[in-house]
Amino acid sequence: MSIRSTVIARSFAGSLAIALILASTAHTEAAEITGVNWFSGVASVASTVFSPPVAPNNDNVAGSSLNSIFVTQKDYVAIGPVDLVFDLIDTGGVTEYVIVEGVQNNTGLDWSGYHIELGFGNGAGFVPSTPGDGLDFDSPDFDSPVFFDPSPGFFPSQIVTVDDILAGGGIMPDFSFAGNFVFTVDVPDGISSFTIRQSPIAVPEPSSTILGLLGLLGVLAYRRLER
Repeated sequence: MSIRSTVIARSFAGSLAIALILASTAHTEAAEITGVNWFSGVASVASTVFSPPVAPNNDNVAGSSLNSIFVTQKDYVAIGPVDLVFDLIDTGGVTEYVIVEGVQNNTGLDWSGYHIELGFGNGAGFVPSTPGDGLDFDSPDFDSPVFFDPSPGFFPSQIVTVDDILAGGGIMPDFSFAGNFVFTVDVPDGISSFTIRQSPIAVPEPSSTILGLLGLLGVLAYRRLER
């Protein structure tokens, strides 16, 4: 096994061990999230670990929520979305979850950003969440981790709205692994499921950039001739 593979395997094992400890110590109150399925033609999901919420109905808690979900690895082999669909039951309020994920870039391309959005359904049937429906990224206070990439910090800058996170400000190289993408979701009563859609953003190929510049130069030259 290569050094890189050993590091990735240890990261997976560490995240899974933490998740199992949380699951074994969680309270027995009814879980708001009762199941999860993933849908994608461009990636695979290694495993997802969740348990009944330790602190149900804890909306807008300051700091990291006690309710954790671990997505051990999403392995992208092409650019496109991964839809994680969570099944729900009501608990009498809004429960805040912190999501911890591992992400592998095996697309053959470097990434310049990462887009996460909330919604419903999957694939061509995905419908984005809208402000005011109660499903959000810890809005309006944003006082819990909204997007945190501590290891190794590929995307230090984020634009965060109620239902969208656009992370960037760096490069995630091809064949690299991020051990902890962390973000927070408020999940309301009254819906049977919701979706977290995630999509990497590839660095534009040099040929595309050159074609764009040539097109712009052509437009400028045409405008000069019209004067």
